[in-house]
Amino acid sequence: MELAINWKILLAQFINFAILFFLLKQIVYKPLLETLKKRREKIEEGVVKSAEAEEKLKKVMEVKERADKENEEKRKEVLLKAEQESKDKINSAIEKAEQERQIILAKSAKEAEELKEREKGKVQNQVIENAFLLAEKLIKENVDEAKNKQITEEFLKKIKA
Repeated sequence: MELAINWKILLAQFINFAILFFLLKQIVYKPLLETLKKRREKIEEGVVKSAEAEEKLKKVMEVKERADKENEEKRKEVLLKAEQESKDKINSAIEKAEQERQIILAKSAKEAEELKEREKGKVQNQVIENAFLLAEKLIKENVDEAKNKQITEEFLKKIKA
């Protein structure tokens, strides 16, 4: 057994290897490289889009924060305005109630004064009428001083009662 190199077989194997290498390069390696290239491009595009999305998200968050601050300020303004309006309405209602109270008090005082005057007139009329009755009774009875005093005292008791 000799270790000899068979050049024909070696050359045939080299040609087979070259054909196999060429076919694999054309059929497998190039499509695989194309697929890897497309995948790399998609990944890079996704990274770029992700960065853009992060930027947009940051901008949206900034806009949201500004809007939240503005809304908070507007809410505070509205609350302060509503509070002031309610205080103004309360003060207005209090003033109106005070005016109405003054009007009612004045009207009541006037009515009380009128009632007092009417009652005073009635009492005066009653006193005059009673005085006439007393005088009439005294005239009808020619009475002495003691009887006159007794009738007058009875009359005064009736008036006080």
